[in-house]
Amino acid sequence: MEQHTHRLFDEETENTLREIFEKLPRELADYLIVSNNPSECGTCGEAVHLAKELMRITNSKLKFNILEQNNDIMEKLAVRYVPAFIYDTRKKNIRYYGLPSGQEFAPFIYVHQYIATGQLNLSKEARETVEAIENPLHIKIFVTPECPYCPLVVDAVNQMALVNDDLLVETIEAIELPKEADIYHVMYVPFIVINDPREWREYGAKPVEVINGYLPPEDMAKVIYNASKKLSRG
Repeated sequence: MEQHTHRLFDEETENTLREIFEKLPRELADYLIVSNNPSECGTCGEAVHLAKELMRITNSKLKFNILEQNNDIMEKLAVRYVPAFIYDTRKKNIRYYGLPSGQEFAPFIYVHQYIATGQLNLSKEARETVEAIENPLHIKIFVTPECPYCPLVVDAVNQMALVNDDLLVETIEAIELPKEADIYHVMYVPFIVINDPREWREYGAKPVEVINGYLPPEDMAKVIYNASKKLSRG
């Protein structure tokens, strides 16, 4: 895998990141699943470089367990793409596929704050709706690095998965990893597909519900709740 030695962030950004993670009440340990094969993963080297830079900047307050993809790991963690950042939650149910660059870097950082502190920004209405979901769901959020609304959606749905860890939430960078975006005919982002989690291995599984574009968190929560009820009815 290509080795990187240069620093990713300027001094001001490094100081901001260092300050954010210094305030967290505990250390965090994510997984990063990568491939050594450039034809399988053109950004895995950059993902490893990002992980190592964040460990350096945060004095390992944020750690990454960097693993080569293999069948056991892919099955155990329900990983479908590489690079895969899998956040340090109890069920490992929130992940980002691709390189979290551009607009997507902010929610990538925010989710660590939520996990470490337990403090969320979701409204009471959205939380109560998500808490009432009784069936597991597989939620795919298709994004691109320059989409202005994608970070808002990713941030909200990540928090929903912290409220109810029966939600398996995957953010998928649609330009870098276009396989399912093409299957679902994603023409613009954000684009959310809600699936039966029993079909997590199936790329392009038939949606239970779809959310086109931005919705406020309260409305997204209602759609996700309705999907769970629809799935329970068969």
